[in-house]
Amino acid sequence: MRVAPGESALPEVEIRPMEANDIDRIMRTFARWHKTRAQYERYWREQQRGERDVLLALWGDKVVGYVTLVWASKYAPFRERGIPEIVDLNVITEYQRRGIGTALIREAERFALQRGRNVIGISVVQSPEYAAANRLYPKLGYVPDGRGITPHDNELHLTRELG
Repeated sequence: MRVAPGESALPEVEIRPMEANDIDRIMRTFARWHKTRAQYERYWREQQRGERDVLLALWGDKVVGYVTLVWASKYAPFRERGIPEIVDLNVITEYQRRGIGTALIREAERFALQRGRNVIGISVVQSPEYAAANRLYPKLGYVPDGRGITPHDNELHLTRELG
């Protein structure tokens, strides 16, 4: 998927599934955020097993963001209802506020619909570092699941009906 002009200040951002040879490119971008190679290798293995999909946002050859879609959430209310969860959405700082995060979320939603899911979940930590995410998700149609903030991880869990 290409992000349409007007959706992003970067006209040629491509969103596509992660490939094995992308791990080095992801590391070049996100090493400064203390992300580890082991994390992306695990994501790749989970994608190969059908447990997670990893979608990358690329500008030319450079990875500028990614999101993962987990098919069996660790959050019990999502898992019990078969709601896939958007997990680990990241857009590198200098590319934020250009529509890339929104495009990644919309592509994850499309993947969920393709697999016959009509509800998708997302969770966000309730802290100042995640203020932008806390503002964005409701704008994209996500609403709290009604269970409040989970005390063990201080996360608010939201869902969106698709279709």
